Amino acid sequence: MLDRTGLSAICATTAAMAVAVVLAAMPLTLASCTWAPAGYTASGGAPTDAPTPVLTGRPTCNPATLEHDLRFLASDDMEGRALGSKGLQQALQTVAERFRDLGLLPPFPQKASPQDPLAGYFQKFEIQGHPPMANVIGILPGHPEVSPRAVVVGAHADHIGRDPKLKGDQIYNGADDNASGMASLLAIASMMSATEEGQRDRAVIFVVFSGEESGLLGSRHYVDHPVVPHEDVMAMINLDCVGHLRNDQIIVFGTGTAREFSRMLIGLNQAFGFDIVERPEGAGASDHTSFFAKGIPALHFFTGPHKYYNKVTDEADRINFEGLARLTDYVGELVRYLRYRGRPLTFEAVGTEQMAMMEKMAKIGQRKVSLGFMPDFSMASGGVKVGPVREGGVASQAGIEKGDVITAIDGESIDTLIDYSAVLRSHSAGDRITVTVLRANESLNLKVTVQEAK
Repeated sequence: MLDRTGLSAICATTAAMAVAVVLAAMPLTLASCTWAPAGYTASGGAPTDAPTPVLTGRPTCNPATLEHDLRFLASDDMEGRALGSKGLQQALQTVAERFRDLGLLPPFPQKASPQDPLAGYFQKFEIQGHPPMANVIGILPGHPEVSPRAVVVGAHADHIGRDPKLKGDQIYNGADDNASGMASLLAIASMMSATEEGQRDRAVIFVVFSGEESGLLGSRHYVDHPVVPHEDVMAMINLDCVGHLRNDQIIVFGTGTAREFSRMLIGLNQAFGFDIVERPEGAGASDHTSFFAKGIPALHFFTGPHKYYNKVTDEADRINFEGLARLTDYVGELVRYLRYRGRPLTFEAVGTEQMAMMEKMAKIGQRKVSLGFMPDFSMASGGVKVGPVREGGVASQAGIEKGDVITAIDGESIDTLIDYSAVLRSHSAGDRITVTVLRANESLNLKVTVQEAK
């Protein structure tokens, strides 16, 4: 962990050199980079302290590079990016190459060697029962006297891998989950590194996590071994499953974890016109949760569930690349605003009850059954709204439809997704249950035989 003196020294001695390298390199091709670099135009100046976007003259996302990055990360060569796979290692190595070529600083420079010049970007760790893992971290330096000193932008790299038991396509490419988040993060890193450093800049720490699919392992390790102390972090921005924008709707979790977040998101959205669905709770099923647990305001950007989730059909051809580029520009404006904001955010512990319930459920073990549908995620409480229903699954067979709201299971009230998950944890495949749903103001009781979770 870098203490205040160490990070300040790195920022002071290398910031000018890093910015000069980045600005000099664009828009020329970087021969050492696996992908083509982003073709952004450098510009200086900081946004005003008010959350109003000023997009004219600012670096924006390069859609062609964004699509190229995502297709690479979701290609069959990545083998579904399972923990311990060569594909995941290749993806992480390529991220480290991009960080280097953008001039982002490695947090562990002492680890680098002529044989492994990128080792300083890797935060390696081991957890019993799992293959060796690593997070990849790059630091865009800021002015050492700015407080809080840093903003964290994160996305996870790992996915399910491949299943040799399947006929035909066996690779879970994970284009939306989460090649989309990684590609967006890399684009934002390019956008941010293309601006000149000013006196109000705070550092931006870009982290690509491993082990998210296995229980947020990478982000939990990072917050236990941060490169900047938690009290020096303004906020964490998490990009997970952001490639399926539909009807301009973005679901943002954690909007209640800072008093200022809601107003900020609304103000920045004036130039974009998204339908922002705010979910206030900080506890959830992605890496922002680890930061919220440490008292850091955290947001998770998500474009909603779809029928390809956790299937081999989650492939690059199904990504809404235009929507992903717009979302990336929006989140990039948010990161830029947070980087220059003059005042710290006010942390609010919204979601601590959900966090306690999640920790309790984690001790019980993974949920082993499902009802064969994806939740809608747009409802924070009042039941669980049904999203895409798997064709031929038990929900479909029982008559559960997309848009239904599950309000009870076997008479036990269901208010949130955590309630729903807790109830299902008490069941085994083959159990017969009664699911109460609200449909067009009518309450229906449907018999469902729960199936093994897949």
